[in-house]
Amino acid sequence: MLGLKGIIDKLQHRSVWQVLGVYLVGSWIALQVVDVLANNFEMPAWFPRFTLALLVIGLPIVLITSLVQRRLTRWGGEATPQDEPGAAGGARLFTWQNAIVGGLLAFALWGVLATSWLFFGPGTAPVPGAAPAGALRSIAVLPLISLQSDEESQAFTSGIHEDLLTQLSKIAGLRTISRTSVMRYRDTQLGVREIAAELGVATLLEGSVQRAGERVRVSVQLIDAESDRHLWAETYNAELTTANIFAIQSDIARQIATALSATLTPEVEVRLAARPTESLQAYDLYTRGRYLHHKPDGGTQAALEGAAQLFRQAIEADPEFAPAYAGLADIHLDLWNSGYVPAEQALPAARAAAERALELDETLAEAHTSLADVMESELRFADAEHHHLRALELNPGSAEAHRRYARLLLDVGRFDELVAQLRRAVELDPLSISYRLSLTSGLWFTGDYEGGIAEARKVLELEPDNPRALYSLGFASTLNGDIEQGIAALERALELRPAYPFNAPGLAWAYARAGRRADALAMLERVEPRGQMLKELAIVYGELGELDRAFEYLERAYAEDPGSLSYINSDPTAAALKADPRFADLLERLGLQ
Repeated sequence: MLGLKGIIDKLQHRSVWQVLGVYLVGSWIALQVVDVLANNFEMPAWFPRFTLALLVIGLPIVLITSLVQRRLTRWGGEATPQDEPGAAGGARLFTWQNAIVGGLLAFALWGVLATSWLFFGPGTAPVPGAAPAGALRSIAVLPLISLQSDEESQAFTSGIHEDLLTQLSKIAGLRTISRTSVMRYRDTQLGVREIAAELGVATLLEGSVQRAGERVRVSVQLIDAESDRHLWAETYNAELTTANIFAIQSDIARQIATALSATLTPEVEVRLAARPTESLQAYDLYTRGRYLHHKPDGGTQAALEGAAQLFRQAIEADPEFAPAYAGLADIHLDLWNSGYVPAEQALPAARAAAERALELDETLAEAHTSLADVMESELRFADAEHHHLRALELNPGSAEAHRRYARLLLDVGRFDELVAQLRRAVELDPLSISYRLSLTSGLWFTGDYEGGIAEARKVLELEPDNPRALYSLGFASTLNGDIEQGIAALERALELRPAYPFNAPGLAWAYARAGRRADALAMLERVEPRGQMLKELAIVYGELGELDRAFEYLERAYAEDPGSLSYINSDPTAAALKADPRFADLLERLGLQ
């Protein structure tokens, strides 16, 4: 019987130590490759486990074959053990080299399975109601429950929820459902699986916030929707300071990324750790401004101006609070886009606020988006696209960033990209009426009138008296030849929302299209005295055949508000103007030729 030294010598003779070293190094490399693939290509969870299982099973096989090394005679011969090196005989079968080859073949099989998953794995026929394949790193953050009922506490909790969504949407490998869709589940009785199926995600985060005196308590839990199993849970109990609030949000984002195997780049790590303000008063005012802006009636002029005032107060409390400037820039843009405030008042203020936000924090995606919108209004399309793309780089999961980039693509007539961006926004916020309405408008603007009608009807099934859906249905139907249905929809939109500046000229255009000249002119009398909607007035007069008057309004718009003309070349309702030579001259001055 061999002694210990003899056994070690025998093992060394059989190259077991070399085999073990090679195998361990190869296994480590294989696991690193698998981790990179899994993090970047949304493979199913069993792929990494399958790899580890192969490695564990393969280790004893490789070690045993390196010891056995039996030499088999060729066909028809008798097997004879060969324990000494250099013995003559048949070809070796059970050698460690052959074991390594076998391992490589096993990993080749794994590679075939992995490649098949990448190209064919998600499938074309998902199970109805189930989260789509590849949704391993998808999450919906349900509205956090405020344990106090007063409005200030509600706004504070809403602010933490929205900040958390923003943090998660910065992580490129993580699909995070945007705010509007998840807010539908504030008081829901649906179970985890039902919510996840409706949103198309694999995981849900739920929790609560309690603000009591000088303390804040945040409890959260991450749930696997399929198994209803808790993947991670934590309760944070800390002194109420902005430093602690931001630290809690950052830690939650990191823990979720870790639990879902989403890669955090060093740049994202730094941005997650940022503390935009040290002033609790500024943060409170800012969250109240966002809360007011996002309420159901947040698009009215009164609500927008109230939110702007809260953002200004936040800036007074902390003049270096960049998100408050970005919020204020968005309010100015909303006031202009809705026709409540003229361009000469809104746009310089929006530019100043967005530029100040970026001076304070260049990585603030919302400020890049706002500045891009201002640049579009100045007809600086290349500069605007630069800022839109930077915003999407910083915050790839932002549905709003995708939607607002789509507006630029409409301006420059890149219709395929436009629809793709709008569909991405809907994917990120699938239950948002607002994003679906943007897709509806995008479809009929690009000539897909049937698609626009279908999307508008989907919205009206959910909200039968939604004025924006009726507005889109009216235009898409009229352009599609069903003028009677179009007029009925636009009349109803005006009845429901008479103060919205676009409704009256929209109906006037439909009347003009129908040959109802007197009705069109009567409707224009409600618009012209306001001195706004110049482009819309021009389009109506063009439809009525009064081209000279139409171009008078276009020239006024070019002088007073050129940004309102940025997408006129893509506007199908402006067809009556496009044959006139003056239209080509206008496009050249706008930079749209």
